[in-house]
Amino acid sequence: MGSATSASKAPATSVLRPLIMHGLLFVLLMLFPAGLSTLLTALFNGFDGERVSAQQLAVAYSYTLVAGPLAWLLWRAIRRKLARPSAADSAIWSLQASGVYLVSLIAASCSVLGLLAGLVNRAPEGAWQSSLGTALGWGALCAWQHRQLASPKTAPQQLGQLAGTLGNAFSMLLFALSLVWTLRVAVLILIRPDTTLAGPSDLDRLLAAAIWLAGSAALWFWHWKLRRVQEQADGFSSLAFVVLAIAAPAAACLLATAALVSWALPLPWDPAAQVEEFRAEVPMQGAIMLAAGLIWLYHQIQLRSGMHVAATASAARLAVSGISLALLATGLGMVVNALLASISALPGSGASAEVLGEGLGLLLVGAICWFAVFRPLQPAWPASRGAYLVLFFGASSVVALVALLVLGYRIFAYFLEPGTGYGTMLDAVRGPLGWLVATAAVAAYHYALWRSGKTQRAESAAQHPARSHATPQLRTLVLLAPAGSERLFAQLRALGDLKVQWIRTAGPALDDEADAAVFARIVERLATEPSSFLAIAGSDGAVHFTELA
Repeated sequence: MGSATSASKAPATSVLRPLIMHGLLFVLLMLFPAGLSTLLTALFNGFDGERVSAQQLAVAYSYTLVAGPLAWLLWRAIRRKLARPSAADSAIWSLQASGVYLVSLIAASCSVLGLLAGLVNRAPEGAWQSSLGTALGWGALCAWQHRQLASPKTAPQQLGQLAGTLGNAFSMLLFALSLVWTLRVAVLILIRPDTTLAGPSDLDRLLAAAIWLAGSAALWFWHWKLRRVQEQADGFSSLAFVVLAIAAPAAACLLATAALVSWALPLPWDPAAQVEEFRAEVPMQGAIMLAAGLIWLYHQIQLRSGMHVAATASAARLAVSGISLALLATGLGMVVNALLASISALPGSGASAEVLGEGLGLLLVGAICWFAVFRPLQPAWPASRGAYLVLFFGASSVVALVALLVLGYRIFAYFLEPGTGYGTMLDAVRGPLGWLVATAAVAAYHYALWRSGKTQRAESAAQHPARSHATPQLRTLVLLAPAGSERLFAQLRALGDLKVQWIRTAGPALDDEADAAVFARIVERLATEPSSFLAIAGSDGAVHFTELA
């Protein structure tokens, strides 16, 4: 009985112990560079008591001289266990190391770029000392953490690509924000040259923005190209690519474009208000549209280059289609709301015109993008389209149900309590009625499309019963290649009708010529031999094949 109890507790203990140890190490590694940065800042200020107080120095000494040695001792104990880690140990170590790397990368890179930009943008007095101290303290931790992640002795075997994916996501976000800032400042200088020719100049702000842009671009290039994040083909990297590199810039670009379209529509605007809105909103919206559009276009080109599997391309297309459809439905609801408001609004009220302009912008942009991406007039393209249709039908049905409940509440509240402040019945129901019309139309369309596809599949199964019950047998390719062969693995997976398994081997990574030679040999084998096989890739591009049973 006692042995059974101890056996049941062993797995929990084996997970909790590394979890606690790595959690403590994470906390200590956060405290040490914070204290070191404060000490360096005090050193650069000559230990001036007015800029660095005694309490701050006491905390900094504590973090540096207590947390630092404790972190080193704890790391030595953890490192001995990383020689032969379990799957749980390796996964926990990867999560902890990736978190430390991401936090230190953010602090160090922002401090360095802020320091360089402050040299040309009239930074406040004493700012460079703090920026330099933060850059040195957190930069040292970032460099050390990257060394541990890259070392063959301590590199995590589980989730080994997590740190690079997170670093690439941050650097791409920093590049996007820097590009938006640079474009906005450049547009402001073009439309308001008087502030540059006479008065305070914006050229120093433009130069500071260019420094941020160049630094973030270099950081992104280092992660994306040199650390080969673009060649990663695991599930988390593909999900991050779809969400951060495709869906997020697509949503930002479409929203900014809709804002510009709504401003340019020939509606009864107040000319003075329109000019003021142009100066306040158009530079920012235009910068967001250009920056997000460039990032979106670049990753679309990457998506079509064959470096990602068909499932990733299909998921990216569905994500953009869903975003554009959401904008279309939102715009339709706002247009219905504005038309109803124009019927009951007081003369001279501009609220309906403003809502109508924003709704038309969202409707036009969402409709054009949805027709271009989803292609409703063409036959169903991905196997996952059925799940997409069911998902959107369910989501729009829920929104329609909520809108219906709000509509009923407004009607009953209007009759039961006339002094609710809605004015007329139309004012009370136009908001939820617009949402109800839009979401009901979306739900009905997707349900009809799903039913049509289901009927076609049933008819095809009735005409070809043997084909419908047949289970296709995929060939299996077991690839033995050294670490760093993500691009080769992704290219093989993109071939289709093939189950690819990659077993990492020791040895140097394949260069571009060897990578291309191995891929060509395997493709030739696939075209000539119908059986499954094992492919052992050599560093010189040679491939040894063994047929599998």
